[in-house]
Amino acid sequence: MEQRGFLSRLREDKAGNVIAIAAIAFVPFVILIGSALDLSVVYMTRGKLQNACDAAVLAARQKMEGTDFTDDVRDTGDRFFRFNFPDGVAGSYDVVFDLDQNEDDGGLLVGSASATIPTALVKIIGVDEMDIAVQCDATRDMGHNDIVLVLDVTGSMAQSPSNGGGTKIGRLREGAMGLYRALDVDDGSITRYGIVPYSHTVNVARSLQNRDILVNQWHTDGDWDYKWCDTDGRYVWNCEERSSDTEPTQGLYNGNRKYLYDIRFRYTGPLSVHISDSTWNNANGLYPGNRQGFRTSGDGCIEERPTIDPLNPAPSGEFVIRDYVTRADIDDRVRNGNDEPRQFGRYDPGVQKGESQSGCPSEASRLAQYDSESDFQTAINSATARVTGGTYHDVGMLWGTRFASRTGFFAGNNFNQGDNVTQIDGIPVNAHIVFMTDGMLDTGGTLYSAHGIESLQDRTRGDGSLNDQHIARFLSTCDLARQMGITVWVIALDVTDTDDVARCATSEEHFYTSDGSDLEEVFTAIGQGIGNLRLTR
Repeated sequence: MEQRGFLSRLREDKAGNVIAIAAIAFVPFVILIGSALDLSVVYMTRGKLQNACDAAVLAARQKMEGTDFTDDVRDTGDRFFRFNFPDGVAGSYDVVFDLDQNEDDGGLLVGSASATIPTALVKIIGVDEMDIAVQCDATRDMGHNDIVLVLDVTGSMAQSPSNGGGTKIGRLREGAMGLYRALDVDDGSITRYGIVPYSHTVNVARSLQNRDILVNQWHTDGDWDYKWCDTDGRYVWNCEERSSDTEPTQGLYNGNRKYLYDIRFRYTGPLSVHISDSTWNNANGLYPGNRQGFRTSGDGCIEERPTIDPLNPAPSGEFVIRDYVTRADIDDRVRNGNDEPRQFGRYDPGVQKGESQSGCPSEASRLAQYDSESDFQTAINSATARVTGGTYHDVGMLWGTRFASRTGFFAGNNFNQGDNVTQIDGIPVNAHIVFMTDGMLDTGGTLYSAHGIESLQDRTRGDGSLNDQHIARFLSTCDLARQMGITVWVIALDVTDTDDVARCATSEEHFYTSDGSDLEEVFTAIGQGIGNLRLTR
C-alpha cells in the first residue's frame, strides 16, 4: 500500500469545514445585526432629542414678553430640555443644548441640541460611539386679535385685597399692562382692545346711535308713607298716617313738638309711565333734554332692553328680561327710531323714586389700537376712574359680547373705521374677552341698576332667587360668546368662591385666580396664551 504524506491527507480531509466557514461568516453577521440594533437606539434617542429641543423652544417662546430674550427665558428653555432629555438617556453623554434669538426676527427662537451615543455591538469594527444633532425653531404666530376687557369697577374694588397693599383697582391698573406688553410684538400682527367697565350698569351710549335710545324714559313713580306725631322729645302720640310725593326727612320739628318717622316708599307704577324727551331735562336737570345730548354727554349709562325671544314673548304690556340671553339680544339693533322693544333706556336716578343706591361707571370704549404702553395705560386709568355700585356680572358680560361680536352692533367691513371684522388681508382676526371680577354677584333690593329697581319694577324673570336669575343670565351669555367663536378668559381677583365665574371661561386653562400681588403676571400669561405658538421646522 502506498503511503501518502501528512499534508496530502490533510488536504483531502473535509471533516470540520462547516465550523470553520461558520466562524468566518459570523463576523459580518454580527456587524450587520449589531449595526441595526445600534442604529435603532440612535434613531430613537435622536427622536427624543428632537422632542426635547421642540419642547424647550416652545416653552421659552411662551415665556417671552414681546421680544425680550432674558436670562429667565433662556433658563426656562434649558429646564424644559433637561426635563424631556434627562442625563444618561440611552447612555448618552456630552449633551449640549443651545438657545438663541434670531438676529433678523426677534420673535423667533432658534435651538440646537447634540449628544454622543455609545455603541454596543459595532465596537468590533472600531466604532465606539455615534454623534447625533438636531435643530428646532419656534415663533408666536400671532395673527390679529380683538380683545375686549370686561372689568369689574364696583365699590369693593376700592378696598384693599386680603393680603393688603393698595387697592384692588390700583392693582388692576398696574396689572393690565402685562397683557399689553405680552402682545406688543413687532411681527406684523394687529391687536385692538375694547374696554367695558361694569358695575350694576354700563356707560355705552356714546358707542351707540341716537335711534338705539328710547325717546321716552321709563321711571318709577309712587309716594312715601310716613307717620306724623306729637312729641315732647321723648314720647310720641296722636300719630297720623300721611303720604308725600317727595321723600320726607326723618327727625324732630317745631321745637320738638312734631316727629316724623316710619317712612316707607309705596310704588304706584305702572311701568307704562314715561317722562317724555322734551320734558326729561326739567325732571332731572342732569342732561340736555334730548337723546343726542344724553348720548354724547359721557354719562350715557343705560337701562337694559327687554329680552328678544319670539318663541317666548312677554305678556302683553309687561317689561320682561329673561334669565337667559338670546343671540338676538346680543346682535339685533333697532329698525328705526321708534322700535321701542329694541331700544335701551336712559339710566337716570333723577327720575326714579324709591332707589337707595345708584351710580354710573366710566365710559366703555370700542375696539381700537393703542400705539404705546402709555396710551393703553391712559385708557385703562380712564375706564376705571369711577369705582362704585353693585355687581351685575351679566350686564358686563353681555356688553362685552356685544362689543366683541362680528355680526352685531359694530359689524362691518372697514377695520380702519373700527368695524368688527373676521379677517384683515386674508389673515384671521381672533376674538377674545378677558373678564375680571373681584366678587360675587350683588344685586341689592332697591339698587337702581340696568334692570331698573328690581324689588319695585320686577323686570328680571326666571327660576330661583333674583341672584340665581342673574347668574343664569350671565352663564347663558358666556355660552353664547363661546359659540360665537369668542375665547373667554376669566380672572377671579381675591375671590373665595369662584364656582360661578369659573364656568364662564372657555376651559380650565382659561381661568385664573389672583390675590392681587400677581395680577400683572396673570394678565401676562393671558397675553402669552392669546398668541398661537408654532414650530417653524
